[in-house]
Amino acid sequence: MTRSQPTGMMADNRGTALIEFAIALPVLLLLFLGGYQLSDAITARRKVTIMTRAVGDMTSQYRALTTNELDGLMNGSTQILAPYATAPARLRVTQITIESSGDVFRIDWSRGRNASALPTGRYYASALPAAYRQPNTVFLYTQSAYTYDTALSGYFGSITFSEDLWLLPRRSSTITLS
Repeated sequence: MTRSQPTGMMADNRGTALIEFAIALPVLLLLFLGGYQLSDAITARRKVTIMTRAVGDMTSQYRALTTNELDGLMNGSTQILAPYATAPARLRVTQITIESSGDVFRIDWSRGRNASALPTGRYYASALPAAYRQPNTVFLYTQSAYTYDTALSGYFGSITFSEDLWLLPRRSSTITLS
């Protein structure tokens, strides 16, 4: 028994490729835009890490700083974020001294850019990670945060990237801020 061949409109297959393309196009566009957005977010996250390390590393190399010099270091390090906007970048550098008992730490000074400085004073060391509760030790604690707006902000909210970095002063046991 043989099957009969379709005739008329059933035999016309000229629009099949167009229909298949119309079905596949939204999926392909979603994959392309999603891949681009993911790549861009990863790049922004990496730049936040580099910015935090730069300001912490530069600050740790001083013996004494003025507030203007520290502000300049923080403002200069935000330029690493280019081509992303630098205005939303928040930075804070704090010097922390662990007292001889190891149970109390002291915030010697703190300075922020688009972020409030931490209040100076004495605090219980339990607020610090255990690895940093070494008696008679001075640390620079650098914090940053950056609000990244996605290109598809109508569908997805913004993402906040943050980074914390602990460093030791390099050229002296402590850094004076005046």
